[in-house]
Amino acid sequence: MTSNPDDTISNALERLALTLGESGAVPVPELVRALERAAERLRTRNVSEELPTDLVTQAEAARAIGVSRQAVNQWVRNGALRSYVRPGASGRYGPEVSLSEVAIAANRRSREVPFAQGRRRELLDFLGLVERDSTASVARDIRESIEDDSFSGRSHDQLRVLREFVTASMGVGDQQHEFNAAGVKLLADLDPRFEVDRTSPFGRLAESLGLLIRSAHGAAGFDSPATAVLGLLGSATVGALYDGEDADCGRAIAGAAREVWGEDWPLRLYDVAFHVGQLRPTPLTRYTASLTYLDNNRFLRQAQSSGVTIAYARGPGVILPQRFYGAPILRDILDGRRDDSTTWRFSQRAAATGRPAQLPSGESPFRAFHYEHGLLDTTIHGIRRYCFPAVDAGQELRSYARSLSAPERKTYLQCAVDTLARTLSQTHIELGVIDEIEHFDWWKDHVIRASPREILIGLRDERARRTAHALLVETSLLPEVVEAADSDGSLRDRLRIYVKNLEFDVIDARYRDDIRRGVARVVKHGGQALRHDESLELARTLIRDFMR
Repeated sequence: MTSNPDDTISNALERLALTLGESGAVPVPELVRALERAAERLRTRNVSEELPTDLVTQAEAARAIGVSRQAVNQWVRNGALRSYVRPGASGRYGPEVSLSEVAIAANRRSREVPFAQGRRRELLDFLGLVERDSTASVARDIRESIEDDSFSGRSHDQLRVLREFVTASMGVGDQQHEFNAAGVKLLADLDPRFEVDRTSPFGRLAESLGLLIRSAHGAAGFDSPATAVLGLLGSATVGALYDGEDADCGRAIAGAAREVWGEDWPLRLYDVAFHVGQLRPTPLTRYTASLTYLDNNRFLRQAQSSGVTIAYARGPGVILPQRFYGAPILRDILDGRRDDSTTWRFSQRAAATGRPAQLPSGESPFRAFHYEHGLLDTTIHGIRRYCFPAVDAGQELRSYARSLSAPERKTYLQCAVDTLARTLSQTHIELGVIDEIEHFDWWKDHVIRASPREILIGLRDERARRTAHALLVETSLLPEVVEAADSDGSLRDRLRIYVKNLEFDVIDARYRDDIRRGVARVVKHGGQALRHDESLELARTLIRDFMR
């Protein structure tokens, strides 16, 4: 190589890689893999040398995560948990630990065995009570999937759909599409695994609640046993609040659940959805908007053994009350008559706002589940990184406030402050803001939430959204997309790179890189505990800034 003072090291390395590939000295696929491995090793080594941002004393970690101080100390002694010493720190409190790493250790040691015999018996008792009338079919399908150990949620068609998605999405700029015409057809042609009669009372109620996936063939239902359980949960909670004969079905489901689990039945049904999802996982599941919001609890419980999840939101509920609570509950808040004894409850007057399928997805009453039983749930260990664009949030906050009368506007903004303050007060929440709109890119808009185990991909294409609001993909399925590629070597290598970009480690690296470069700013770090007055003052400042 000749020396040139204008060359940079990165340019020289790039030319070397191109020369090796173009000359055939190293086969291009092997070169790509080698460079990826080298980059991963360098990135991993660099990250491991950095001190975590959420270092606390062992006592503080025990209080925050909800385990004994002795347990944390024992994990450190056994080498199951790393300890860190800050440069120049005195030895008064001893080595510190990472809050998220303590969460990982706590989850791995407290995780219940999926479907202990007692829990399975309770579910079968509940299904026996609802295996009649219009809910008979879905209850029977759930029961049979649990009892059949040969049940498989995987199909070749799922792999084809995911491959069509990946192939269409590999473009850049305006060439990025979620699906081409062939992919949309594949997605729409998939029949749901558990079919529901849409003309029955349960079918009419579930469809009006936006819970059913529909295929181009006219079939409607659920793609997995776990989402079928969520369909029963949604019908028994929000569905039971509406008038009509179909809503009687939701009230009957709630009565059966109460008979088995008592007044704690909603949380027990959430437990069931989690355990069924563990027992009978489905690698690719289509989600309606309502199912997306309902399933945040199961997603976090399943994913948090890693200690961290990442979510990106264009319309952040932690800033916008209408997206946090949904239109019916917000209507009650603005009218000063909300009954908050139950998270999802709203009045008959507010029910006139409409059923979820009639409302914009961002104003669905199921949004309350997404936050109250998901993002803010303190019983689920781990750090939740929640990032949103300041420009979009500010525009919608101002626009919605202007549409209200003066008294309602005051109530609305106070609600925004209170909701944000409660979010900031949660130790496990990390809130990030992206100030420049161009930095909230296509991928950040695309990946609703991600963990090492699962990624939820939001669909924006209106053609694809007629079938699904989002696709929940198990990361274990992604490598098979490459294996299923045609013999086109160039395409296969591009698929490898794109599939890698879907993985949690890459999304996590991008998030960290945005923080380092100042593209995103952390309003509140995960693991940081704020007093009530501190979180309230910070919330007031942020809402005031967004209203400017």
